[in-house]
Amino acid sequence: MRRALFAVFLSSFITPFMTSGLSVALPIIASDFSVGSAEAMAIFVLLNLAVAMWVLPFGRLADMWGPHVVFRAGLGVAGVGFLLAALSPTIGFFYASLLVAGVGLAAVFGSNNALIFRLVPPEKRAEAVGLNSMSVYVGLVVGPVLGGAVAQLSWRLILAIGAALAAVPYVMVRKSPRPAGGGRFDVLGSALLATSTALVVIGVYAGSPSLAVPGLLLLAAAIFVEWRSPSPVLDVRLFRNYVFTASLAAALLNYLATSALQPSLSLLFQKAFAMPPHYAGLLLSTQAAAMALFSPIAGRAGNRLPLAALAAAGSAILAVTLFAYSAAPSPATAPLALSLIGVGFALFIVPNTTIILSAAPPERRGTASALIAEARVVGMALSNAAAGQIMKNVPNITAGVSSVLAFLAYVSLATLALSLVRAGGRPRKR
Repeated sequence: MRRALFAVFLSSFITPFMTSGLSVALPIIASDFSVGSAEAMAIFVLLNLAVAMWVLPFGRLADMWGPHVVFRAGLGVAGVGFLLAALSPTIGFFYASLLVAGVGLAAVFGSNNALIFRLVPPEKRAEAVGLNSMSVYVGLVVGPVLGGAVAQLSWRLILAIGAALAAVPYVMVRKSPRPAGGGRFDVLGSALLATSTALVVIGVYAGSPSLAVPGLLLLAAAIFVEWRSPSPVLDVRLFRNYVFTASLAAALLNYLATSALQPSLSLLFQKAFAMPPHYAGLLLSTQAAAMALFSPIAGRAGNRLPLAALAAAGSAILAVTLFAYSAAPSPATAPLALSLIGVGFALFIVPNTTIILSAAPPERRGTASALIAEARVVGMALSNAAAGQIMKNVPNITAGVSSVLAFLAYVSLATLALSLVRAGGRPRKR
């Protein structure tokens, strides 16, 4: 059990390490490929989009085949994608390689939380989720620092390190117990959900209602198909549970309110304030350090205190801090602001994730794990897509980043409102 848990925790380290490291290297990547800041931010949109398109089908496969099988296959594909991206000769090849990596990460994210809940007894799950979250935030701490240092040699080394790291949990996870579920795989539902997600995210990034609106209509059609399917890739009946639905919506809003923060500040610090990459990375790692420190604390507190109350407190800290920092973002006030944002994020995400998984029936925890990942990557993709759109319509980068932070602050306020409306108390553990 410990071997498999360590593999899950290590897999949770890889993606934030990669994305935060690439955030610091963003100006260098843009320069190497001769693209603008908004086009460079598309790498995060594409990576998250690939995950968003395929995480639900892989979550269903985790229910059918067992999370071990899907988890290990995803690591292999992600490692190949990272390696190809490191060798990219053109921006188009780079984008395509990240899409491959994103498909692999979809399999990892669609199975990792279900794997944790299979390995850990109910009374220890909040703590295990906290430790897994800590692994994410350690990756966010190491990524900007190491990424900033490595980027001065070559940003491609960041991707090569990610490929090597993916090989370790791939080798460690071998056992594959019988899956809890069964049934047939829903090909039509998977295709409809993937296509509708792509249209919505690309439509937001391009500022094109002609793509986003059909995407929303297609999503409605997908939900209708899934409701009637005997073996849906997305079990719509899960949303009958109000706590599950409200918590999942709050997770999406939380990632929408925070994901564009680091790429935007990386551009601001390096372009407007002429910081070298390694110093900007060190400054940005303040947020992740606070997340890593407070995630296990939030996990232990979640074993004793009402989970919904902890999540509401975290979202309140996020909303207040983002509003204050959006007025005048600068390196001087960044350490305090980013630390508070990290604390708020940890206090929200650990109990909120535990609520979602505890509210799902055991035979649908692969789907619930995938829905958590879907909320995360859709929120992240939309956050960066909205930030890219905002940056295209401002006179300079300082004004652009200030506008982005104000947008994130309002979304965080919506997260707080939803957290307060949600029914409180500890969900039943199963």
